[in-house]
Amino acid sequence: MPICKAGALGAATMVVVSLTLTALGSGSLVAAGAARAATAAPSAQPLFAASFPDFERNLQPLAQFRGKPMVVYFWATWCKSCKQEVPELMALHKKYGAKLSVIGISADNTDKVREFAQQHQINYTLLLGSNDAIALSKQLGNSVGGLPFAVVVDAKGNIVQTVLGETKPGKFEELVRPLVQ
Repeated sequence: MPICKAGALGAATMVVVSLTLTALGSGSLVAAGAARAATAAPSAQPLFAASFPDFERNLQPLAQFRGKPMVVYFWATWCKSCKQEVPELMALHKKYGAKLSVIGISADNTDKVREFAQQHQINYTLLLGSNDAIALSKQLGNSVGGLPFAVVVDAKGNIVQTVLGETKPGKFEELVRPLVQ
């Protein structure tokens, strides 16, 4: 479960995460996080209070997505794991778009995100967050500020799951299926 981390401490964080994963076994960290989320899920209030610009620099309040389940995906174009998960997010949007909001909030520069989105024909909402994206992800439970970081929210606005790092294929489908039926 690779985690991308920006900044001077990024390499050290990756080593610590790799050692932790080796010690725990694959998937154990996600399972531990899931158990922690079940007992002390962070509040979604900071999520719904935030606004981020779109490609036209119009601020988009995340509160506009309240009322149906959401996957909010914090990512960057330089993050290998993030780029690998884009097709699954696109498939979720295609399959459940009427019942589910998929929102990607990038911690990258606008030109790189725009180019990536065009190249991959991303079909879900993309917003530009830069350092504010990482700050919000930390308020939502991303204690290390790593990417990718996903927040799954139910239709009532409650965080039901957070996922730090790369997921196994099909994980997002597994998480949202009960929320969209």
